[in-house]
Amino acid sequence: MLDRSSSSSPLSGAGLAGVGLVGIGFRPEIAADLLSAPDAVDFVEVVAEACFASPAARREASAVARIWPVVPHGVKLSLGSASGIDLDRARRLGALCRELAAPVVSEHVAFVRGGGHEIGHLTALPYTVEAARVVARNVAAARRALPDIPLLLENAACTLRFPGEALEEGRFYAEVVDRTGCDLLLDIGNVYANAVNAGADPNELARSYPLDRVAMIHVAGGAREHGFYFDTHAHPVPDPVFALLAAVLARTGPVPILLERDGDFPPFADLAAELTIARQLARSAPPRPAPPAPRAALRRAPTAEPPAESPALAAVQARVAELLTAPLAPPPDAVRPLDPADVARSRAILQRKRVDDALPLLPRLSSHREATARLAARCVEASPRAPRLTAVADALRIAAAAEADARLAPEAIVDRLLLRARFVGPAADGSVRPRRLPFIRRERLPGGRVIWAIKGIGSSAEVRLIEPRG
Repeated sequence: MLDRSSSSSPLSGAGLAGVGLVGIGFRPEIAADLLSAPDAVDFVEVVAEACFASPAARREASAVARIWPVVPHGVKLSLGSASGIDLDRARRLGALCRELAAPVVSEHVAFVRGGGHEIGHLTALPYTVEAARVVARNVAAARRALPDIPLLLENAACTLRFPGEALEEGRFYAEVVDRTGCDLLLDIGNVYANAVNAGADPNELARSYPLDRVAMIHVAGGAREHGFYFDTHAHPVPDPVFALLAAVLARTGPVPILLERDGDFPPFADLAAELTIARQLARSAPPRPAPPAPRAALRRAPTAEPPAESPALAAVQARVAELLTAPLAPPPDAVRPLDPADVARSRAILQRKRVDDALPLLPRLSSHREATARLAARCVEASPRAPRLTAVADALRIAAAAEADARLAPEAIVDRLLLRARFVGPAADGSVRPRRLPFIRRERLPGGRVIWAIKGIGSSAEVRLIEPRG
């Protein structure tokens, strides 16, 4: 067994002493391996929205919290939205943190909605003081719903750039941490991707960040597609990213490091090897430097940001959200002054993200991974994005389409039945909503077998699948 006291983070001032040095995102594909080798990590991270969408995932997170510290990681709070955050979502995140006794919670410096359009994925902000002020206002609102634990803010990957950006990337994040009082969750993979795609030196870009405010690090693999590097979370961590991690740790000292892996899972031994490298780099890092004396020009106590509107940023975000979610690709002239190639690339990423979000809701169909993924891509491309619970709406469409394929029909019928037990819809606008009333329904599978799905009262009630014998 590991001596967790010797491997814990020295950031007691930031409240992270109980987290540890190395963690991984908890995913069903690696759950059995992790549970059989609990000392491979010191903590795990769960995606908050997965716990909101699936009662089973939430119960699993609560069980896992008895083994490791669990860090809830939000992806849909939209701290960068000029129109503000969804306070109900913030309250749900706070409730999850309390339920898991979370030592820390994290979210992104990004926006996922604008002008009434739900983008569905993290979109980086323009690097401006106005955007940093919006983040500070939204963080202040979110804090009122969160427990008294550190809120870490993660830097986003850039797939499109905004004209008229007044700040360099690192300076923008310095503004964010100064105005919010939050420390950074530094995503090394995103720093590397942003630098490579801009033709810059990753080490120079990392040094421009406020590294004295880094409290946790994310690391992940990526790949180049058509000359653009994507932080995919589905490839091994490349050597240059580990080298960048070592360079950053030389300046931050040992801080908790989390390995992100969301797809194309290799044998667990490969992930364990990456975790070992991260642990060795953290242990060999020099002690964390003493914080510099505050400088009036660069360090100020976070203050309550005025509740003034940001109409210019709101208009930009609404336009970007519209361009990224329009059913048909906009012509190049319609997207300027944005770069048409950036918009096209971002739209393609969003389409792929919709597939990635929907497939985990179809566990039986996912056993036919390649065929299901191809079918899912066609379904997503042919249908507009639902305004709410998009992943569920997409999963229902995919399952319905799969029922027409004899190879996929048995699994599709079961997956769709289970989704219908938990959700109502789709409505005229394509949206679905949680099913609060009881549900009971029978389906006949190819070959004549009959299955029943039964759910009690409440949206979080357990769904039971029954297959009568004889």
